[in-house]
Amino acid sequence: MASYLFLFIIVLLCIIHVDSRRHSQDIRVRQFWQKLTDKLKDKTVNKFHIDFRRFDKEDMVLYPDVGFESLENNGTWKVTIHGWRYESNHGKNWLGISASRWIERLAKYLLNADAIAYLNGSLNHDRLKPFFVDDESNEIIEIKIGETTQSLQTDHHGQFYAHIQLTNDQIQALKQKQQQKDNIITYEAIGDNQDRADGVIRLIEPRQGISIISDIDDTIKISEVLDKVRLIANTFIHPFKPVPGMAELYRKWYLANPNCTFHYLSGMPDQLYTLTQEFIYTNNFPDGSFHMRHFGWAAASLFEFLHSESTFSHKIHYLRFFLSNTVRDYVLVGDSGEKDPEIYGAIAREYPQRIRAIFIRAIKNEKFDDERFLTAFQGVSSEKWQIFDDPQQIPIDLSRSPKSGTR
Repeated sequence: MASYLFLFIIVLLCIIHVDSRRHSQDIRVRQFWQKLTDKLKDKTVNKFHIDFRRFDKEDMVLYPDVGFESLENNGTWKVTIHGWRYESNHGKNWLGISASRWIERLAKYLLNADAIAYLNGSLNHDRLKPFFVDDESNEIIEIKIGETTQSLQTDHHGQFYAHIQLTNDQIQALKQKQQQKDNIITYEAIGDNQDRADGVIRLIEPRQGISIISDIDDTIKISEVLDKVRLIANTFIHPFKPVPGMAELYRKWYLANPNCTFHYLSGMPDQLYTLTQEFIYTNNFPDGSFHMRHFGWAAASLFEFLHSESTFSHKIHYLRFFLSNTVRDYVLVGDSGEKDPEIYGAIAREYPQRIRAIFIRAIKNEKFDDERFLTAFQGVSSEKWQIFDDPQQIPIDLSRSPKSGTR
């Protein structure tokens, strides 16, 4: 009897495993199957002593984040941990549907018929793979920073996020032990399969200095976010291309301005983080922390995802997060393709003494006195913001606000 029960459970687990791999638009169904699978796994482990963890092919990405010294002068730091837990689809098909057909479905999902004809089947499958993995929800990830450990639980997108408090003595001891460059400390994340990954925390120190918060798409990387077809082509087909002159400008900023840190704030999917990090490194942009958004299949399309109100909220949230946790001055860099002028204008009105400069790259041949910019920066000193189409127009010295003028 026990053998039949064992066989039944194994078959049922296989069915559930296959079925749960389908990219259902109904998240509640997937959560139900996941809970049922986990429950059956637990019972099988207890009754038959079978450890299913060795059959799992899970992995995680740890996004470089930041650590702030407390504003209360109490000798403590707030260290931010952010990661993504997922399981890769290693098989060649799902329920008899090949990977190429899934990619074809994605193209149809994102584009119209004319766009698909234009792309002509040239989508880069490797770039699409991060969008065809399974977010692992309700899993425990153990974080180890020096002698400090803390357990985090993934949400329904497989994301885990926390602020961990450390003393200044712990931070300095870690710096001394790890001997990293550029005010960096590292930590370790351990999954339920005992798989491990190393993460990076960029310490914002000293307290005084300049932090540069930069958008990515069409600010430093050519994406053409206003064109649905070209956006997909630049994201999933062509090699990532830098905006000419921007890497040189950022390197000059880094060298010329003391205590300068960089933070890349983008509305693009964090499934593209690894490729974006490689782009930053390859093109000699300064290293920095990354703050992107997770793409879910509830989004209408990548184009709509980027231009949604959620992207506006995402950027506003992180800008307030930086400004409320530090006493630094900030330089904000973006472009006119999305809502960067409106976002940065709103923040400059909230923190008029903390925003040193705002630079907006014009991608539609706009003029400085374009009505949109005048509205977006209403109430913000014209000395603080500048519209540019060539990085050579931007000053290197960030110790004072840029001089605005007509283009």
